[in-house]
Amino acid sequence: MKKICITVMILFACSALFASYKEALKLFEEKDYSDSLKMIADELEIDNDTKPDSPNYNLRFLAAHNHWKLGNTRPAMEHFAKCIKIRKDTVDPYIDLAMLQLEIKKYGDAEATARRGLEVEKSPLLYYLLGLVSLKRENFWKAKELFEKANSQDPELFYSYNALGIALMKLRKYSEANTAFSAASAISPKSAAILNNLGMSYEKLGKNNDAYECYKKAISLDENNKVIAANIERIKKKVKDED
Repeated sequence: MKKICITVMILFACSALFASYKEALKLFEEKDYSDSLKMIADELEIDNDTKPDSPNYNLRFLAAHNHWKLGNTRPAMEHFAKCIKIRKDTVDPYIDLAMLQLEIKKYGDAEATARRGLEVEKSPLLYYLLGLVSLKRENFWKAKELFEKANSQDPELFYSYNALGIALMKLRKYSEANTAFSAASAISPKSAAILNNLGMSYEKLGKNNDAYECYKKAISLDENNKVIAANIERIKKKVKDED
Protein backbone atom coordinates (compact mmCIF):
# COMPACT_ATOMS: atom_id res chain seq x y z
CA MET A 1 0.00 0.00 0.00
CA LYS A 2 2.82 2.40 0.91
CA LYS A 3 4.55 1.67 -2.44
CA ILE A 4 1.32 2.45 -4.34
CA CYS A 5 0.94 5.77 -2.48
CA ILE A 6 4.51 6.79 -3.29
CA THR A 7 3.96 5.93 -6.97
CA VAL A 8 0.77 8.03 -7.05
CA MET A 9 2.59 10.94 -5.41
CA ILE A 10 5.40 10.78 -8.02
CA LEU A 11 2.89 10.69 -10.89
CA PHE A 12 1.02 13.65 -9.40
CA ALA A 13 4.26 15.62 -9.03
CA CYS A 14 5.23 14.90 -12.66
CA SER A 15 1.77 15.90 -13.89
CA ALA A 16 1.89 19.14 -11.91
CA LEU A 17 5.35 19.91 -13.24
CA PHE A 18 4.24 19.25 -16.81
CA ALA A 19 1.23 21.54 -16.32
CA SER A 20 3.50 24.28 -14.97
CA TYR A 21 5.86 23.88 -17.92
CA LYS A 22 2.95 24.16 -20.35
CA GLU A 23 1.80 27.33 -18.64
CA ALA A 24 5.32 28.78 -18.74
CA LEU A 25 5.52 27.88 -22.43
CA LYS A 26 2.18 29.59 -23.05
CA LEU A 27 3.48 32.74 -21.36
CA PHE A 28 6.57 32.61 -23.56
CA GLU A 29 4.43 32.31 -26.68
CA GLU A 30 2.44 35.32 -25.46
CA LYS A 31 5.75 37.20 -25.12
CA ASP A 32 5.37 37.44 -21.35
CA TYR A 33 8.98 36.40 -20.83
CA SER A 34 9.42 37.69 -17.26
CA ASP A 35 6.38 35.86 -15.89
CA SER A 36 7.40 32.73 -17.77
CA LEU A 37 10.78 32.90 -16.04
CA LYS A 38 9.14 33.35 -12.63
CA MET A 39 7.05 30.23 -13.16
CA ILE A 40 10.11 28.26 -14.25
CA ALA A 41 12.04 29.45 -11.19
CA ASP A 42 9.27 28.16 -8.92
CA GLU A 43 9.50 24.68 -10.47
CA LEU A 44 13.22 24.33 -11.15
CA GLU A 45 15.12 22.20 -8.63
CA ILE A 46 18.87 22.29 -9.17
CA ASP A 47 19.30 18.82 -7.66
CA ASN A 48 17.30 17.42 -10.59
CA ASP A 49 20.04 18.43 -13.05
CA THR A 50 21.94 15.22 -12.34
CA LYS A 51 18.96 12.86 -12.58
CA PRO A 52 18.33 10.72 -15.69
CA ASP A 53 15.54 12.13 -17.88
CA SER A 54 15.50 15.22 -15.72
CA PRO A 55 12.48 17.54 -16.19
CA ASN A 56 15.00 20.35 -15.79
CA TYR A 57 16.03 19.99 -19.43
CA ASN A 58 12.76 21.43 -20.75
CA LEU A 59 12.58 24.03 -17.99
CA ARG A 60 16.14 25.25 -18.59
CA PHE A 61 15.73 25.20 -22.37
CA LEU A 62 12.66 27.42 -22.06
CA ALA A 63 14.40 29.63 -19.49
CA ALA A 64 17.30 30.11 -21.90
CA HIS A 65 14.95 31.33 -24.61
CA ASN A 66 13.16 33.66 -22.21
CA HIS A 67 16.46 35.22 -21.18
CA TRP A 68 17.51 35.44 -24.83
CA LYS A 69 14.35 37.36 -25.69
CA LEU A 70 14.96 39.70 -22.76
CA GLY A 71 18.56 40.33 -23.87
CA ASN A 72 20.04 38.50 -20.88
CA THR A 73 22.67 36.65 -22.87
CA ARG A 74 24.81 35.35 -20.01
CA PRO A 75 22.04 33.49 -18.13
CA ALA A 76 20.68 32.27 -21.48
CA MET A 77 24.06 30.72 -22.30
CA GLU A 78 24.31 29.24 -18.80
CA HIS A 79 20.95 27.51 -19.18
CA PHE A 80 21.90 26.13 -22.61
CA ALA A 81 25.16 24.83 -21.11
CA LYS A 82 23.18 23.06 -18.37
CA CYS A 83 20.90 21.54 -21.01
CA ILE A 84 23.95 20.13 -22.78
CA LYS A 85 25.05 18.44 -19.55
CA ILE A 86 21.59 17.06 -18.76
CA ARG A 87 20.87 15.64 -22.23
CA LYS A 88 23.97 14.33 -23.92
CA ASP A 89 22.07 12.77 -26.83
CA THR A 90 20.55 15.85 -28.49
CA VAL A 91 22.06 18.68 -30.55
CA ASP A 92 19.26 21.20 -29.92
CA PRO A 93 21.03 23.14 -27.15
CA TYR A 94 24.26 23.18 -29.17
CA ILE A 95 22.40 24.67 -32.13
CA ASP A 96 20.64 27.36 -30.13
CA LEU A 97 23.70 28.21 -28.06
CA ALA A 98 25.80 28.60 -31.23
CA MET A 99 23.08 30.81 -32.76
CA LEU A 100 23.11 33.05 -29.68
CA GLN A 101 26.91 33.24 -29.71
CA LEU A 102 26.81 34.21 -33.37
CA GLU A 103 24.26 36.90 -32.61
CA ILE A 104 26.53 38.51 -30.03
CA LYS A 105 29.55 38.14 -32.33
CA LYS A 106 31.38 35.52 -30.29
CA TYR A 107 32.44 33.70 -33.42
CA GLY A 108 35.14 31.56 -31.82
CA ASP A 109 32.71 30.33 -29.15
CA ALA A 110 30.02 29.68 -31.76
CA GLU A 111 32.45 27.61 -33.83
CA ALA A 112 33.55 25.59 -30.80
CA THR A 113 29.94 24.94 -29.75
CA ALA A 114 28.91 23.84 -33.25
CA ARG A 115 31.89 21.50 -33.58
CA ARG A 116 31.11 19.92 -30.20
CA GLY A 117 27.54 19.46 -31.38
CA LEU A 118 28.74 17.65 -34.50
CA GLU A 119 30.28 15.02 -32.22
CA VAL A 120 26.74 14.26 -31.06
CA GLU A 121 25.03 14.42 -34.46
CA LYS A 122 26.02 15.48 -37.99
CA SER A 123 23.25 18.05 -38.09
CA PRO A 124 22.88 20.18 -41.25
CA LEU A 125 22.02 23.13 -39.01
CA LEU A 126 25.41 22.90 -37.34
CA TYR A 127 27.18 22.93 -40.72
CA TYR A 128 25.05 25.95 -41.64
CA LEU A 129 26.08 27.75 -38.45
CA LEU A 130 29.74 26.96 -39.08
CA GLY A 131 29.22 28.40 -42.55
CA LEU A 132 27.88 31.60 -41.02
CA VAL A 133 30.98 31.82 -38.82
CA SER A 134 33.19 31.54 -41.91
CA LEU A 135 31.02 34.09 -43.72
CA LYS A 136 31.44 36.57 -40.86
CA ARG A 137 35.20 35.97 -40.94
CA GLU A 138 35.14 36.59 -44.72
CA ASN A 139 36.46 33.11 -45.43
CA PHE A 140 34.06 32.77 -48.35
CA TRP A 141 35.45 29.55 -49.84
CA LYS A 142 35.11 27.77 -46.51
CA ALA A 143 31.62 29.22 -46.05
CA LYS A 144 30.66 27.91 -49.50
CA GLU A 145 31.89 24.43 -48.60
CA LEU A 146 29.96 24.36 -45.32
CA PHE A 147 26.70 25.67 -46.77
CA GLU A 148 26.92 23.08 -49.55
CA LYS A 149 27.46 20.41 -46.88
CA ALA A 150 24.36 21.61 -45.02
CA ASN A 151 22.25 21.60 -48.19
CA SER A 152 23.49 18.17 -49.25
CA GLN A 153 22.10 16.82 -45.97
CA ASP A 154 18.89 18.88 -46.03
CA PRO A 155 17.80 20.07 -49.50
CA GLU A 156 14.92 22.04 -47.92
CA LEU A 157 17.20 24.27 -45.84
CA PHE A 158 16.37 27.45 -47.75
CA TYR A 159 18.29 29.83 -45.50
CA SER A 160 21.45 27.83 -46.17
CA TYR A 161 20.88 28.20 -49.92
CA ASN A 162 20.44 31.94 -49.35
CA ALA A 163 23.66 32.13 -47.32
CA LEU A 164 25.43 30.08 -50.00
CA GLY A 165 24.28 32.64 -52.55
CA ILE A 166 25.74 35.45 -50.44
CA ALA A 167 29.09 33.65 -50.21
CA LEU A 168 29.08 33.08 -53.98
CA MET A 169 28.28 36.75 -54.60
CA LYS A 170 31.33 37.65 -52.51
CA LEU A 171 33.36 35.27 -54.68
CA ARG A 172 31.91 36.97 -57.79
CA LYS A 173 30.37 33.71 -58.93
CA TYR A 174 27.15 35.42 -59.91
CA SER A 175 25.64 32.65 -62.02
CA GLU A 176 26.12 30.11 -59.22
CA ALA A 177 24.77 32.63 -56.72
CA ASN A 178 21.69 33.07 -58.88
CA THR A 179 21.13 29.31 -58.81
CA ALA A 180 21.45 29.24 -55.00
CA PHE A 181 19.07 32.17 -54.51
CA SER A 182 16.61 30.62 -56.97
CA ALA A 183 16.61 27.40 -54.93
CA ALA A 184 16.06 29.36 -51.72
CA SER A 185 13.22 31.36 -53.27
CA ALA A 186 11.54 28.24 -54.65
CA ILE A 187 11.37 26.82 -51.12
CA SER A 188 10.50 30.13 -49.43
CA PRO A 189 8.75 32.30 -52.06
CA LYS A 190 7.43 34.83 -49.54
CA SER A 191 10.86 35.93 -48.33
CA ALA A 192 11.53 39.54 -49.34
CA ALA A 193 15.20 39.21 -48.36
CA ILE A 194 15.75 36.22 -50.64
CA LEU A 195 13.91 37.85 -53.54
CA ASN A 196 16.05 40.95 -53.10
CA ASN A 197 19.21 38.81 -53.18
CA LEU A 198 17.94 37.00 -56.27
CA GLY A 199 17.36 40.38 -57.90
CA MET A 200 20.90 41.46 -57.09
CA SER A 201 22.33 38.33 -58.68
CA TYR A 202 20.28 38.97 -61.84
CA GLU A 203 21.52 42.55 -61.85
CA LYS A 204 25.14 41.39 -61.62
CA LEU A 205 24.48 39.11 -64.60
CA GLY A 206 23.13 42.07 -66.57
CA LYS A 207 19.59 40.67 -66.57
CA ASN A 208 17.99 43.91 -65.47
CA ASN A 209 14.39 43.07 -66.37
CA ASP A 210 14.56 39.90 -64.29
CA ALA A 211 16.16 41.88 -61.48
CA TYR A 212 13.37 44.47 -61.65
CA GLU A 213 10.69 41.78 -61.35
CA CYS A 214 12.40 40.30 -58.28
CA TYR A 215 12.75 43.69 -56.60
CA LYS A 216 9.07 44.46 -57.27
CA LYS A 217 7.99 41.20 -55.67
CA ALA A 218 10.33 41.86 -52.74
CA ILE A 219 8.99 45.36 -52.06
CA SER A 220 5.40 44.08 -52.20
CA LEU A 221 6.30 41.79 -49.30
CA ASP A 222 8.27 44.41 -47.34
CA GLU A 223 6.98 47.84 -48.34
CA ASN A 224 9.10 49.84 -45.88
CA ASN A 225 12.43 48.23 -46.74
CA LYS A 226 14.71 51.08 -47.76
CA VAL A 227 17.38 48.80 -49.25
CA ILE A 228 14.90 47.17 -51.63
CA ALA A 229 13.39 50.56 -52.48
CA ALA A 230 16.83 51.89 -53.40
CA ASN A 231 17.46 48.82 -55.55
CA ILE A 232 14.20 49.42 -57.42
CA GLU A 233 15.06 53.04 -58.15
CA ARG A 234 18.49 52.04 -59.44
CA ILE A 235 17.21 49.22 -61.65
CA LYS A 236 14.45 51.42 -63.09
CA LYS A 237 17.11 53.72 -64.52
CA LYS A 238 19.02 50.79 -65.98
CA VAL A 239 15.91 49.34 -67.61
CA LYS A 240 14.92 52.76 -68.96
CA ASP A 241 18.40 53.28 -70.45
CA GLU A 242 18.12 49.92 -72.23
CA ASP A 243 14.81 50.85 -73.90
